[in-house]
Amino acid sequence: MYHELRGLSPPADVVHDVGTMFGTVRVYQHGPDGGVPMVLIHGFFLTSAMWWQQVAELTDEFTVYALDMLGQTGASSQSRSVLTPAAGARCIDAVAEALDLRGVHLVGHSYGGWLATHTAARMPQRLATLTLVDPASTVARLHGRFWRSFALLLFRPHSASARRAAGYITGFPAPGSRVDALTDLFVAGFASCAPPRHTPPLLLASDRLLRSVQIPTQVLLAGNTIHDSALGIRRMLSVVPHWRYHLWPDASHLLPAEVPDEVNACIRQFAISR
Repeated sequence: MYHELRGLSPPADVVHDVGTMFGTVRVYQHGPDGGVPMVLIHGFFLTSAMWWQQVAELTDEFTVYALDMLGQTGASSQSRSVLTPAAGARCIDAVAEALDLRGVHLVGHSYGGWLATHTAARMPQRLATLTLVDPASTVARLHGRFWRSFALLLFRPHSASARRAAGYITGFPAPGSRVDALTDLFVAGFASCAPPRHTPPLLLASDRLLRSVQIPTQVLLAGNTIHDSALGIRRMLSVVPHWRYHLWPDASHLLPAEVPDEVNACIRQFAISR
């Protein structure tokens, strides 16, 4: 499934295997060395393969680096557990340092958005902007139904009920569609890597952490998703009123694959305006 979905992206110009203190991180570089760097951090178990529509459209203006995060399915190889979000931030920063990237436009989806937020708060020196795409446990708490679904996937990943639970998380995409293939990839991650003992727990980002992000930040939110986006917007207006946000009321958590043209336009405009 990983290789099938990776095949939807244009071929990488360079494939890097970057050594870090936590293991070797696979990075797919799309575009030339020295271009304006954009780093993509995927959602939980969705791997770099989830970004095919972003890679296809954003490489005209940016050199795009799509990572397979450690502790996940994909082509990276973990040698040491990443137990805290600070460690996850160090890992992302280590990749950027090894590739000599500066002025990075960092984009993260779901769990990747949560990790990207911690990176921007703790290690911002290489970053130019931050775009969070329906980030999990960042601006709003996850629904109780999400955690019940997560438990089903953890303990009964091969069951029909787990597949339905995954469908709830990914917005019940049309069966057989490319977006639905991401649901299959998500379920396959639990079947092969659960329980995820080597990644940090998804605890809600504190007000203090959000306020400590000093680089320009935008948040792209779905309305039909795993948290209450309206509450998330109210929290941002109270805690980080300078952050930009955009809401798609009818879209699902798989926002980058569901409305790619609109998401890509927001990512592009925000990056080039800074």
